[in-house]
Amino acid sequence: MAKKSELVSAINSFANARATGDANLVQFGAQLVGQLVDTLEFEPEEEEEAAPEDNGNEDAVGSTI
Repeated sequence: MAKKSELVSAINSFANARATGDANLVQFGAQLVGQLVDTLEFEPEEEEEAAPEDNGNEDAVGSTI
């Protein structure tokens, strides 16, 4: 698992490579960021409640009266 400081450093390196416009450095930076992002562990998402049903009483967006 990567440290936050490693990820921040990789993002900064990628940003600097983009600023210089060096295609090789951009590719290297992107690969490094991608590798570190792949090591991140995420908690499972909480299930969202069901969206309320549309009862048809709302005016249509952009309608004119």
